[in-house]
Amino acid sequence: MPPVIVSPDLDVTSFQNDLGQLDIDFLLPNGICVPLQVDIDRPLDQIKQELWKQAANYPLFQQLATFDKYGFLYISGEGQKEDVMDESVGISELRLAASFLKVVEKPADDKRKTIDRQINSLIGMKGSNYIQAQHSVSKAEISEFRQKMTTYCNNDVLKQANQDPTGLVYFEYKHPCRLRSTSELPPDVENMVIDYIVLTVIVQETGTSYKLRVKKLSTPDELVKMTVDKWSSKSGQKTINCNDYVLQVLGMNDFLYGDNPLVMFKYVYSCIVKNTAPEFWLKNKSSVLEKQEVSQPHKSSRTSFQEERRNTVRSEKRSGHCVWDIHQNFYITLHTACNVQVPENCRNLVRLCVGVFHGPDPLCSIQETKEVFVSQDGLCSFNDCINFDIKVQDLPQMSRLCFGLHCKKGKEPLLLAWANIPIFDYKSNLQKGKLKLPLWPRSELIQQEESYCFPVGTVATNPQGDCSMIEFSVPDFTKKGSIYYPPIEKVLELASTYIEAPGMPGSTTWRPNKNIVQQLDSILRANQYTILQTLDEQQKQLIWWMRYDIRDKCSEFPHALLYVLYSVSWDNHIEVSKMQALLQTWPTLEADQALTLLDFTFPDKYVRKKATEWLDELPDEELAQYLLQLVQALKYENYLNCDLVKFLLRRALQNRNIGHKLFWLLKSDMHEPSVTVQYGLIIEIYLKANPSHMSILDRQQIILQKLKSITDIHTKAANLKKKAKEKDDSPLQKVMQQSAYKEAFCKIYSPITLMYKLDKIVEKSCKVMDSKKKPFWLEWTNDDEKGQNIQLIYKCGDDLRQDMLTLQILEVMDTIWQSEGYDLRLNPYGCVATGCEEGMIEVVQKSLTLAGIQKWRKLGLDKRSLYDWLKHKNPSEHSLQRAVEEFKLSCAGYAVATYILGVGDRHNDNIMMKETGQLFHIDFGHFLGNKKTKFNINRERVPFILTSHFEYIIKDGEKKPQNFTDFKEICERAYLIIRSRAHLLIQLFMMMLSSGIPQLNNVSDIDYIKEVLALNSTQEEALEKFRKKFKEAQDNSWSTTVNWWFHMRVH
Repeated sequence: MPPVIVSPDLDVTSFQNDLGQLDIDFLLPNGICVPLQVDIDRPLDQIKQELWKQAANYPLFQQLATFDKYGFLYISGEGQKEDVMDESVGISELRLAASFLKVVEKPADDKRKTIDRQINSLIGMKGSNYIQAQHSVSKAEISEFRQKMTTYCNNDVLKQANQDPTGLVYFEYKHPCRLRSTSELPPDVENMVIDYIVLTVIVQETGTSYKLRVKKLSTPDELVKMTVDKWSSKSGQKTINCNDYVLQVLGMNDFLYGDNPLVMFKYVYSCIVKNTAPEFWLKNKSSVLEKQEVSQPHKSSRTSFQEERRNTVRSEKRSGHCVWDIHQNFYITLHTACNVQVPENCRNLVRLCVGVFHGPDPLCSIQETKEVFVSQDGLCSFNDCINFDIKVQDLPQMSRLCFGLHCKKGKEPLLLAWANIPIFDYKSNLQKGKLKLPLWPRSELIQQEESYCFPVGTVATNPQGDCSMIEFSVPDFTKKGSIYYPPIEKVLELASTYIEAPGMPGSTTWRPNKNIVQQLDSILRANQYTILQTLDEQQKQLIWWMRYDIRDKCSEFPHALLYVLYSVSWDNHIEVSKMQALLQTWPTLEADQALTLLDFTFPDKYVRKKATEWLDELPDEELAQYLLQLVQALKYENYLNCDLVKFLLRRALQNRNIGHKLFWLLKSDMHEPSVTVQYGLIIEIYLKANPSHMSILDRQQIILQKLKSITDIHTKAANLKKKAKEKDDSPLQKVMQQSAYKEAFCKIYSPITLMYKLDKIVEKSCKVMDSKKKPFWLEWTNDDEKGQNIQLIYKCGDDLRQDMLTLQILEVMDTIWQSEGYDLRLNPYGCVATGCEEGMIEVVQKSLTLAGIQKWRKLGLDKRSLYDWLKHKNPSEHSLQRAVEEFKLSCAGYAVATYILGVGDRHNDNIMMKETGQLFHIDFGHFLGNKKTKFNINRERVPFILTSHFEYIIKDGEKKPQNFTDFKEICERAYLIIRSRAHLLIQLFMMMLSSGIPQLNNVSDIDYIKEVLALNSTQEEALEKFRKKFKEAQDNSWSTTVNWWFHMRVH
């Protein structure tokens, strides 16, 4: 056997020859090694057939079965053994670390094993390995999480399936209605329809189409009946039952049904706004209804009612000692640290800071060890008893023990590593005995705090083997057996025992004097963004005493619960129990306030549980808008099994669109070791409960892997030919024309949304785009024969999470404006991150960048260039007027939105316009006031883009100057509307601080939004400030024009 080539960069494809071929050794099950020269892009199933032909010329061939009985095993770039799950891939997609493949017998066809392999593939090998490694450390918690969540999900799914003999419930799960929040239309949209909507319905069974005029408040069921009646009348068939049919949007996997008015459906509304007639298929329900595929749980995961009851009884009669009975101060003993790595320019001495935290706040003084010496092999000994000035009985259930390992760089302390651990384990038992805790290395995103701990960090164990580690002990406090935190029943019982006497401060019957009431009123009416950070002890005491009055005023002050929570003495278990009792009677909060309670600031288990209960009242469409933040909120949980996980899984299993979005939000962060185990386990539970969706996701994962591989091929080809700056579509076109790729890329759902099913790849239309990262422009035919082609952009090498966040906020703004009767025609196009610096973006059809339009006009800087293009695309006066109106509204929306969000890098290739006049922005790599600079010079000198080109269109080519006055008034009103909902916007950004987005990693980054919304000013002062910014944008528009000219010269 020749020597095996091991690639130093863990990818042997770098050894390919000029023809794209590689020498590979194949080790057969009979012990014979067969060398082959293979094309790195040739599918492995074809290579296997060629291998069998060659193997016939070697000894012991008769011992082998037919080639289809075998698969491949290889060593990945991470140094792990991996099975080839998809034999349609080529060698280039595997990233081999060594130039050989082992041929192994395929396992017996076991459906459960197949599902497990698919799940491992979707989670990723790294994620699966981390879960397996963590299982050996936290076996009990992971096992219980899997068992309880599997039972929870299966019971929900089985109940759904058992109550669904016709498949209708499953149909509604797969195709949930996309609804607006109201049937009311903004005034300008109302004028477009008056009372009726003209639409087209095509009967699928006959292909006959009917043009119908229906009332705007008609329901889908009424439209079906109208169509069937007309069909029956025209065909003479009298036996057609309208209950057998359902409406599907032409070209989309979007269905309309139920008793909501047509104008509440997002598709119908979008057609009205575009002035196009809605088009539907009338489909027989028998062609779309199917029974739900249910994954049967393991017997061990099924929990009978009697078992559940026994578990409840056991929890009510716990053995051991209640933590409230321990009156000693809490303390631990620090022993040693190992694998400590001190930077070369620092002294070889370290110290450990330790604190007890509840959320971001220390419950007592931070303790520090003396400096100790670090040996050459990274060992150091502390042997120090750390006493905390808080009693064990007063430790909150969600408190954390936080460690920070420091050295000194000069005179300044430098955080080397950190770790956090819950003081109570997942069973609510106090951690006891000797514990080993792996530390996380310092990240550049960590802000140095005075406490020198990092309590906002994860409680997950660092799965990386070469990390620093500390060893410490928690005593048993002279109590044999477990020390547990009591259940909620005991907490409420304690609260009732210590309730304030009638008429005393803090009781429900206390009647404070007028002066005290006025003090409270001034606190509640103050700016919550500043007052909450500056509440003194006297104000907190007042709030606590009047907590029942505050509860009763929550309709006037919806943020009042935050004030009460800030005023609780979390280091007093009696006061905490009273807070829990109060929480049981607190009225329902709106979404923005409920989201706040899932922030890191509020770790309490029952506060977070209440927040999920309130969020559970949201309709699916609104909930989907907040999924990005809810996934981030998972990072703040102390345990795998929590109410937020249950809430997300339940809603995902009731609506496939939510489940799809949840999967990719979890999957895209799986490369972060701090969440790999937690997110991976949630994905595992979801997929096991939903095998039909898993098969869709598996297909999507395959094409994404192939696209990543093609990206690598294209990059290498460009480098080899030194054509990195030249447009070269040949590798993409070449690969897409291969039969294996054509097969893999057909009949799949779009990763961005399940509303579009892609039929066949149009390889001739696929191209490599000109931008820096060389994204792929991809096109498919529509699975619906009457639907238009679908175009997507695959991008590799850019972090799309910031784009996703910006687009989400734009969608939220659009919803807020529409709720106030304004439709400003925002276009938050689809965008999904599918991995680390990888994702897909929706192509907005019939649109062009402003740079492209200006090049079309040739005299691009002329203010008439954009207007002339609109006239060219809208030759009739009526269509031109509609286009001007669309431009005016969308320009106002994006002017206000980009100003509030501080979006930068607004050159004319990052702003586009549709042929209908709708303006929209793309590529949000700079926000929150982070403007793009050149040679440290800020080239963006305007608060938002408002050039003479825009003004010329708004005025309809100077024919309607009044239009610009209307435009300015729309901008002002839009600004004030968003300002009135500032809390929601700020909270959505606050919940993303842990996401790792470079321009959003500190609370101070969000100060930009508070400043532009002038939250410390009156409404009149804020409006005047906006008017000044509007004038600044208008007066300095020349600088934008100059920047655009330079950009076009360079590009």
